[in-house]
Amino acid sequence: MANCLRQWTSSFTVLAIMCNRCSPLHRDSQSLAQWFDIITSVGDYGPVRMKLPNIGIDIAYNSGVMVGTSGRIVRHGVDSVISDRVSWVWYMRDDHKFVDVPRGDYSKYKSIIADAFCCS
Repeated sequence: MANCLRQWTSSFTVLAIMCNRCSPLHRDSQSLAQWFDIITSVGDYGPVRMKLPNIGIDIAYNSGVMVGTSGRIVRHGVDSVISDRVSWVWYMRDDHKFVDVPRGDYSKYKSIIADAFCCS
């Protein structure tokens, strides 16, 4: 396992690949609120929607769309399709303490425009 971890180049601890699958509305119970999931879908398929109901968003989840959200806080789900679709889901689980990696903190926003015009 240690050799694999030295070669793992992602900040995410899990990569899931799903083909032609419906994902019912859910939250990711093994994640932490401050961590984001990155979800991408590609393929040759008709209209499909990604639903994020507790924040009032319904996205046209067309091929190539990438969504980043806190899977622990935001309920999310995707309709089924009758065609070819592959989804990559990058996420983190709070089960990597055995490798002595600290937990990530909450995401922060900092305006680069404000910094550009700030005087010292």
